[in-house]
Amino acid sequence: MTRYVYSLVRCVPDPRTGEFINVGAIVGDPATGDWAMRQVSNESRVRRLASASDLEVVHGFLARVGLEIDRCRAMLDKGESPDLEESWLQALFHDHRNIVQLSAPLPVIASDSGHALSMIFGNFIIDPEGASRKDLITKFAILASIRKAYEAAHIESSYWKPRAEVQVGRHVTSRVDFAIGNGRIVQLTQGWSFQRATVDDLSTQIKAWAYAIGRLRENEDARVISPDGRESTIEAGVEVEAVIAKPTTSAQIEVFQEASQVFEELNITVRDVGDAAEVGQRAAELLRG
Repeated sequence: MTRYVYSLVRCVPDPRTGEFINVGAIVGDPATGDWAMRQVSNESRVRRLASASDLEVVHGFLARVGLEIDRCRAMLDKGESPDLEESWLQALFHDHRNIVQLSAPLPVIASDSGHALSMIFGNFIIDPEGASRKDLITKFAILASIRKAYEAAHIESSYWKPRAEVQVGRHVTSRVDFAIGNGRIVQLTQGWSFQRATVDDLSTQIKAWAYAIGRLRENEDARVISPDGRESTIEAGVEVEAVIAKPTTSAQIEVFQEASQVFEELNITVRDVGDAAEVGQRAAELLRG
């Protein structure tokens, strides 16, 4: 479980009276970039209090926040470091005092942003239609499961290299979610959620990652650079794990089937997120090796 921060988003038609209604929530973990936003799926209660012009202001604000979160997630997908800090949410809280207002940011403990939003909506926001929806398993939920697996297997923190960079040859680089080793990498682990609302770019991301793994498998000169700049050796036969959330729609299944061929060709072990504990157990065996 991880510490997240959240704020409720409120519509305040007349700031003089202070009457408001919660219309959504913003939540995030600044350390990992796992930010998310959700708004009520049925605005009938909001419309009883707010005018059309009030709603336009609210929708504009939510759209801008959503674009910022999308930008942050796109950076993560490219292997770049997230840049939305807790101060970003604090600034939103301080800067919006009219029709749109935010509650003061508070911490919440959750496994991922989707879990956090479910708890927040369950406690603070009335949204009958949204209450019955099934939350998707996000990549961040998968990463949390992998971290838990390493902790349960008592892998020393100094052996963890989250978001490390694999450099193959002179020009090929790729980020990996976890590289495990002490000077020599014994395991690479990547999380993939096929339960995404849109999978348009997922296939491209998997192919780009797999290209680097393929070059590594061909025994090209390679190394792993951790975020703190430390370098580790890596061999062509290193064990590579893919922890996944299985697809549920036809579009997701199509991408998954294509990815499965890539995983098989590159001798990558595929595990369901429910079996993530096995990743930690295998890492412990390899380190004892």
